[in-house]
Amino acid sequence: MGLPSPNLAFDQLSAFPFGPTETVPAPWAGGTGRSFPIQYLDDYRGSDGWELYYNTFTTARKANDPFFIIYNRYRGLMRLYYYMVPKSGASTDVVTFQLDLRGTTNTSSILNFEQGELVNFDQLNTVSTKVQNEKIVQSGTWYAEEFELAYDQMLSSTSYVANQLRWSMYSTSVSQITLNGTQKGSIDGTIQTPNPTGSGLFGTLLKGAISVGVGQLGILAVGSKALGNFFSKDLGPFKLADVKTGVEEAAKGESKSGGKSIFNAVLGAIKGGSNDPGFSEQKVNLKLNTQINLNGSITQSPEGMFNPVVFISNTQGLENIAPDYIPNYPASLGVFNISNTPTVKIYKVIPPVEEPSDVPGKMNTYIYSYGLDQASFNVVFNPAVINGNANGATIQNLKKEVVLLSPTGSRQPSEVVGNKEYLDESTIAYTDFSYISFVTSLKTFEAPANLYVRISFDVVPNNSSAARTTIIKTFLAKPVKQY
Repeated sequence: MGLPSPNLAFDQLSAFPFGPTETVPAPWAGGTGRSFPIQYLDDYRGSDGWELYYNTFTTARKANDPFFIIYNRYRGLMRLYYYMVPKSGASTDVVTFQLDLRGTTNTSSILNFEQGELVNFDQLNTVSTKVQNEKIVQSGTWYAEEFELAYDQMLSSTSYVANQLRWSMYSTSVSQITLNGTQKGSIDGTIQTPNPTGSGLFGTLLKGAISVGVGQLGILAVGSKALGNFFSKDLGPFKLADVKTGVEEAAKGESKSGGKSIFNAVLGAIKGGSNDPGFSEQKVNLKLNTQINLNGSITQSPEGMFNPVVFISNTQGLENIAPDYIPNYPASLGVFNISNTPTVKIYKVIPPVEEPSDVPGKMNTYIYSYGLDQASFNVVFNPAVINGNANGATIQNLKKEVVLLSPTGSRQPSEVVGNKEYLDESTIAYTDFSYISFVTSLKTFEAPANLYVRISFDVVPNNSSAARTTIIKTFLAKPVKQY
């Protein structure tokens, strides 16, 4: 009792055992059929932090659902590879993956980082659906998708039956895709929504995200043709250059301008990177919110779509499970989480203030100061990852920053008076800062409260052969007036 699933040296084999006599080519082997995001093709090695989580490939028997799952301890990413054996039948348009909690209570926060570009700590997320522009074919093909996991410190003291992870894969027919009101001809990358599959996924407006790799967005390149397939220049607050700036500044440990859009990213740096690292085009997971409308349906053909349930590692009672069903990876999942919703205090500053010379007379000056309440929450790291062991890691460049996105008002001059930073409409400011607005004497002005807290840090493996990872998460903040 209590034995893990069969071992598989996944990153060293060109073919996997499929029963006593047969094999199937590895997902990255030459000549094999692949229908998964291109950024997965060169990102699977143990030297990059990937470890076997669960596996059904063995010489002992031929699995009905041939799949394996790998997990990256430094990035908190779990990725499933599923092999569809050759069979007859028609191809279908796209493929949909879903990861959801399937236990007796389903109260874990482990899927909270799958909410999109903005994480609401107080909103429990129990399902994430991802729609790929990959066709279902019948010739023997690999499919794959990954999900980001949050660290839930309560799982280690909770029974394995309370929270379990169910992977599902569906063939899908999508006849029309609309993003932020603009109809698109095809999907590049992955459309992600915290909604279950079924009729509710189609014909209604969904709040979701585009989940893409840097290679597809061209975020580190000048001009992106792929980006034009997602967004036009005037769609919402998102601008490619703004996110590019935020990514680069977080990677360099800077926080002067920080970009002008909220987003979530897991960035794998190129080995040997220093204070100005490059990022591997295959090792970036970037989430950007958008409004999505899909017209289509979940199809039941071809046969062979699967929905296995896997147990969450390091939960109570796994030692009593029958052999081959326990995860190979023994430790707690996820890199970090926060303990509570962050609080940002808003203070009203009494004038006078040095006003710009071009401000008309008879204007009232309103100044508000913002400060992160450091005691309102903690950043909680997974001790199975952040430790002094050979396969552990350290945290560097930890930043907790207040983000004020696109404040509104009649005037927002971008200038500094004393040690106070005053914001223009397109600026995000961090940590402790002030906001100034000038309005006519007949009007009043309330402090902008569209506040977020961005947490970013580097995960630096103790084994220097593995590349460091930069993780950036944006959380919804609670504004609290102090006036």
